[in-house]
Amino acid sequence: MQTWRQIALFLCAAALGLVALDYPRAHDDVVDATQFSIAFFATLLTGEAVIFALTFSAASSWPSLRSIDSHIAFREWVLIGWAAALFTGCGLLADNAETATYGALLFLLANIFGIFSFVRLFGLASIGGRNRLLRRTLAEALAHGVARQGTDFGSLTHEVKNDPVVNSYLGAISQAATSNDPTAIRHLVDQLVEADLPAEAGEDAITVHLDVLHRLLRATLVSGADPIQITACAHELIDSTIRHCRRLPDPAPPLGALSRYLAWLANTALLMSVRGVASNRAARELVALTTDTRLKVLRSVDPDPKSASNREELGSILTDPLQVLSWIGDFTEFHGAHQASALYGVYEILTGTKFMGNYWDGASILSQLRHALYGDVDAVPTVEADAARNVFSSVEEYDHFWALVSVTALATLRDTRVPHPPELLRPEFTPDHQLLGAYLRTFATHRYFSTAAQAREALLSLAGRADLPGSPAARIRNSRGGRVYLVPVPFVDPHQRPAAMILAIACRLAPLTPGDSDGELRDFLTTLPSTALTAVARLAARVLPGAAAEAEPVEAVTTGLKVVQLVGAHTREGS
Repeated sequence: MQTWRQIALFLCAAALGLVALDYPRAHDDVVDATQFSIAFFATLLTGEAVIFALTFSAASSWPSLRSIDSHIAFREWVLIGWAAALFTGCGLLADNAETATYGALLFLLANIFGIFSFVRLFGLASIGGRNRLLRRTLAEALAHGVARQGTDFGSLTHEVKNDPVVNSYLGAISQAATSNDPTAIRHLVDQLVEADLPAEAGEDAITVHLDVLHRLLRATLVSGADPIQITACAHELIDSTIRHCRRLPDPAPPLGALSRYLAWLANTALLMSVRGVASNRAARELVALTTDTRLKVLRSVDPDPKSASNREELGSILTDPLQVLSWIGDFTEFHGAHQASALYGVYEILTGTKFMGNYWDGASILSQLRHALYGDVDAVPTVEADAARNVFSSVEEYDHFWALVSVTALATLRDTRVPHPPELLRPEFTPDHQLLGAYLRTFATHRYFSTAAQAREALLSLAGRADLPGSPAARIRNSRGGRVYLVPVPFVDPHQRPAAMILAIACRLAPLTPGDSDGELRDFLTTLPSTALTAVARLAARVLPGAAAEAEPVEAVTTGLKVVQLVGAHTREGS
């Protein structure tokens, strides 16, 4: 639009030049006309200066004055006025009627264009008008990055981080959050979530969403920003992120990054509250935020959720088995809320049927899924199951994949030694050992071996085997590509967590009921090297209740894994 506006001005100026050549005016006529034109020009200029001074602030003009100037055509208007004064002055001094007349006509053009500029600026006098401009500016910056790289979907984190408009926007977010200005924060967040973006810019938009989310929540924990206002904005950002994910051909990586960040945030809020760094009020609001929003993420993935707040939540956002596996690996990290419930949706997507068991009664989702895909007589003959079998390729790959998922899940469990303040209790965020046992039992009941000797072979395969090119783990890693989201939760390869690998194998030998023997588990642990056994005992002391009280490493691990026996205890007592 700016280019067409400049072309129109040039054509008008050229036409006025022809008029001045054909109809030159006398000296006195030019002076009289110029006086009125200058007075009106000065009035418009003063009016624009007053409006600008009274209405604009850092939060409402974050990109730069260049963006506002481009919208109101201020430079073009001033340039015409300068040219008019130049031609008028030179014409009067040189006693050239054509030049002086042309200058007077240019003043008239400047005044006409000044009215246009004044109306455009007046439209920005309201916060709604300014937000519309800034939404459009931010959308153009995000879409411009995609245009430079073509129309392929993908993350352009480097280009986003170095874009001056995006950097200015993020700087305004940080300033508003640090100064605890809820009005500015609200307007800035609205500018991002309401920006009209093409689907190809979805990855970049999600990158900015997650960065803004982290900046606001960090300010709540560290700088004392109002947690009520921040969590309200966080809900908008997360809803907008899920909407952008729905438009992507592969929404699993960004949806998984959001899930991991929310789980990490809950644990961080708990730890900072206990240490006195963050207020209990802020930690309480953030914990509530994470449990509620992880449920939103879960509803967007579950093909048949228990409840839905709108039509968009009906049906799964993930359309491919590999996407489901990629997401669930992220969703089960950092002891996040609702991770056991998430496997119900995974089961339905991978088999096309519902899992009717109750994990609180000890039902094993992963074992039943294994039978549904690779059972001798009870394999499910659905299209979804065939697609899942095609992704796993074999039952050995199935077992290997879920073992890797359990490694990361166990390594990132919450520290059970940290006290849990009562004000941070939530149904899915609690120090209840039975809930921890339910999460752990989800993986412990996936038993593809039964003896200590078989467990040692499984451990060697898990630790020493590289992922095959067509395996689910390798394909998930390739699908993530160079995506880097601006949150402090980097990916860690399961092979870099040897202690968690041992614990993942050991939990599959742990007795599930109080009367079962723990002989195979002890045999497996006693054959481990002392350094490895000490490392896994340290991990168990951190994540398993009761393990820290035991001096011997074998006893620490064995005692800690008894937490899985708490699940289904009410059913056993009733029977």
